[in-house]
Amino acid sequence: MAYEAIENLRRRLVPPHSADHAEDNSGKVRAAVLVPIFDHEGELYMLFIKRSNNVATHQGQVAFPGGRSEPADPDILTTALREAYEEVGLRPETVEVLGRLSTAATFTSNYLVTPFVGVINVPTDLKADEHEVAEIFSVPFAALKDPRFRGRYQWNRGGTIQDYPAILYGEQPIWGLTLRITEELLALL
Repeated sequence: MAYEAIENLRRRLVPPHSADHAEDNSGKVRAAVLVPIFDHEGELYMLFIKRSNNVATHQGQVAFPGGRSEPADPDILTTALREAYEEVGLRPETVEVLGRLSTAATFTSNYLVTPFVGVINVPTDLKADEHEVAEIFSVPFAALKDPRFRGRYQWNRGGTIQDYPAILYGEQPIWGLTLRITEELLALL
């Protein structure tokens, strides 16, 4: 089943090197994330990180490995792969990039993020960058799709409580842009 799902994603995702019209969106900081997926005993999983409290934005939030583009990056895919290596030790040559999802803006910061989906081996040797990543964890696709794990997450932003849809699985709420990316990928299955 996992093989069929991966092949289905490969057909339905935007090819990784196709033109990204978001390049022209002025005023936003370009960034990219890698959405790592893997097959473990016939079941698909998605890998997430919890950002540390030491980073400038999105402290303590669930995310995918990624970050802002640097001038030395020849393209936005390179950004995603470089950042995944820096944050969790995922070597770029071990990632089979299937394609990309829709580029989207964050609501709370000034980032324009392009997500790339990549198949990785079962992550047994990843190591979190202590400055940027508090935790690395994975969630089975079955749980991500299960309505029993859907709910609301209340986020305190500067003393104001804001309510967001979320996946509430385990200890880490998946919400915001990470939820939007996750839902777009799930819809392709």
